[in-house]
Amino acid sequence: MKKLLFLFLLICCCACEEDRSVDPTLMPEATTTGENTLGCLIDGWVYTSGRYGIPSARFYDDEENHYVAIDAEVGIFSGLHLVIVNPRQGASCTYIDAVFDREDLEDGEAYITRMDGTIISGTFSGGSIKEGRFDIKYREKPEDGEAVY
Repeated sequence: MKKLLFLFLLICCCACEEDRSVDPTLMPEATTTGENTLGCLIDGWVYTSGRYGIPSARFYDDEENHYVAIDAEVGIFSGLHLVIVNPRQGASCTYIDAVFDREDLEDGEAYITRMDGTIISGTFSGGSIKEGRFDIKYREKPEDGEAVY
């Protein structure tokens, strides 16, 4: 039985796809070239994507606004989600529905440094989130529906 348990634990440890080349204690550089990075300080602690997967951007609309939902795994069991309202390159906009590790965070402000149909980059902060930055590659939204990323 001990051998089976050991084998199971060994397989579980080897199956993780953690990218150890990414240092989770360092913030990613603020880039605008589609590096697929996201990082921020939450209550003074550094949280970055890259080691646990790449962040994603999903675009959607309602009758009044255009939204970009950004999701990133920033720990083994931790994720960050925020929704940017009416993003435009060179503009400050609000982000809402911020959630970290299943806890709601305060709304804040995002500044979009690049948004050109293939890359969305910017900075964000508000409440307990400080020095946030993202640089995400995406594909254009098809004419008849939500974007695919």
